[in-house]
Amino acid sequence: MVIDALRSFAQKNNIIAGACHAAPLEKARLLASPFVPFVSSDIEKRTNPDKTLSGVESIIVIGVGAGDVFSKAFLEKGSIAQLSSLGIDDDYHVKVKNLLRELADELKQIYGEFRYKILVDGSGLDERALAHRAGLGFFGRNGLIISSKFGSRFNIGCMLTDIPLEDVVLSDDITTSCPPDCRLCIDACPGGALGSDYLNAKRCVSYLTQKDDLTEEEAALLGQQLYGCDICQDVCPFNAPRKPAFVDPKLWLDMDDETFAREYGHTAMLWRGTKLLRRNAEIVRRNFDTD
Repeated sequence: MVIDALRSFAQKNNIIAGACHAAPLEKARLLASPFVPFVSSDIEKRTNPDKTLSGVESIIVIGVGAGDVFSKAFLEKGSIAQLSSLGIDDDYHVKVKNLLRELADELKQIYGEFRYKILVDGSGLDERALAHRAGLGFFGRNGLIISSKFGSRFNIGCMLTDIPLEDVVLSDDITTSCPPDCRLCIDACPGGALGSDYLNAKRCVSYLTQKDDLTEEEAALLGQQLYGCDICQDVCPFNAPRKPAFVDPKLWLDMDDETFAREYGHTAMLWRGTKLLRRNAEIVRRNFDTD
């Protein structure tokens, strides 16, 4: 009955979903690329669900499609600084958490009271590995989970629970890996962060736009990326095209915190603070040597 409710919930909300067991995750993939920004360095917390919720039996994983195309592609003079989807879409943390809370309330009507823990972009468990285990998609060469419904343009949410569930895949995946000869994301990555079987997160431009201190080389790698970077997703053949968004970096240099909050408070972008955003705007301006 719980699985039927999960299937119905996924269809009603146009999301993908699955459920999997809560045994510890394999450590090999994380050990191969040990640096992951903004997460715990404790490999046990990253791989053992019981460290997050004691007595966990099962994990429900959902994938929520990124926002519809909502481009602020200002084409007037000076709009050279590019924003990723993080800078224009509604904050996915709020949307995904609300959906999981709604799902928990529905499951209580069927199962009764149960213990659970919701994770959305948390610092502990490897949520991409859980999405893979739950059958939402496969690991692409860009390090993201690629699904048949959304490509890689979706956000992951997990619900650890003490409800015992059998593994169930509710998505209709079309393949299990990237084409053997596809190197589009590897070749397009401006930081050279991607390889056939590894991710060097220290050279990921999306990370660099959120890093506190940048070397001159790292600042140059930003190019025109003001916040985040979607290049590896934009070139992926599994993803629908999305028009890029540009802004004028000079406007950001003069923008006060109140205006930032009004214009971009609905996004996930402000979590690192407006000081860092202004720094990035100055770097982009300098990279393009604009007055």
